Amino acid sequence: MTRTILSRRRVLLPWIVLFALIALAAIGFASLRPHGGGDPGRPVLKIGDQRGGAQALMRAAGELDDLPYRIEWAQFPAASPLLEALAAGAIDVGGVGAPPFAFAYAGGAKIKAVFAYRPQGPGVGRASAIVVPKDSPVRSVAQLKGRKLATVRGSAGQDLALRLIEQAGLASSDVRWTYLDNGAAKAALESGAIDAWSTWGSYVGIAVMENGDRVLADASGLPAQTGFFAASESAIHGKRPILADFLARLSRARRWAAAHPDAFARTLAQETGLPFKVARFSITAYIGTAEPINDALVREQAEIFARYRRAGIIPALPDIRGAYDPSFNATTLARRD
Repeated sequence: MTRTILSRRRVLLPWIVLFALIALAAIGFASLRPHGGGDPGRPVLKIGDQRGGAQALMRAAGELDDLPYRIEWAQFPAASPLLEALAAGAIDVGGVGAPPFAFAYAGGAKIKAVFAYRPQGPGVGRASAIVVPKDSPVRSVAQLKGRKLATVRGSAGQDLALRLIEQAGLASSDVRWTYLDNGAAKAALESGAIDAWSTWGSYVGIAVMENGDRVLADASGLPAQTGFFAASESAIHGKRPILADFLARLSRARRWAAAHPDAFARTLAQETGLPFKVARFSITAYIGTAEPINDALVREQAEIFARYRRAGIIPALPDIRGAYDPSFNATTLARRD
């Protein structure tokens, strides 16, 4: 009898897993939230966002009012699943950091960066950090040698760690990479299963301000990297007018946030449930006005691809000339406040 039950469990288990995955996918699609009215005749722009990202920013700046099209927002926990959705055509455009964009493009994703911005002002770099428990014996990046460092593969967190590791004279192979999403990494740090965690944004703020963890090193001493909005090729060609309008609104919202950081932080705190001090801290990595996509920017991005290749994170260096689309520069750089 016991053998029969075990046999049935072996047969049923793959189906249970399959149904669970289907249910999770359904939950993910349910996260699509419309904005701009429900007229089915209006064109739709599907936008991928992360916690405290473009939706909170544009709502705070009033740039979601009077839209001539509908927006469907899809929330993602990190850039990697957002980029997967973008490559699959499930969304049209989404905001990501330069490192995850590079990782996705090197993996063959048919996407292009259409909007670039660079964080600026006081505190830039503090919201990208390697954190350790407050009582950790690790006191320098060099002491990470042989220790477990968690991050999301191909993320801004991994690129930060690589930059700091190289700066400390270590090779990528000197640390024991542990690839976890941010929620799992937070739990692993608390349990002692990992030695350090390289992350960004509100995750750093919560770890330090709420949990009492310690910043081992951050990006304060490193050149600030660009952030991007990336679009699918089908959206660039098939939805250009509404994509251009969205990017223009996004650019204006960024200029507004740079001038009103506290107002943006208050809206962010209300929408996400973050404490105000954490929200105020995390936006330092997000506020930044648009800059042109040009040859100089592409050369700068090539350094990320080269760093990922040295670390064995990507198998080869792709031709990146088609990864960055400057055709929206006039829209994103125009001043129409």
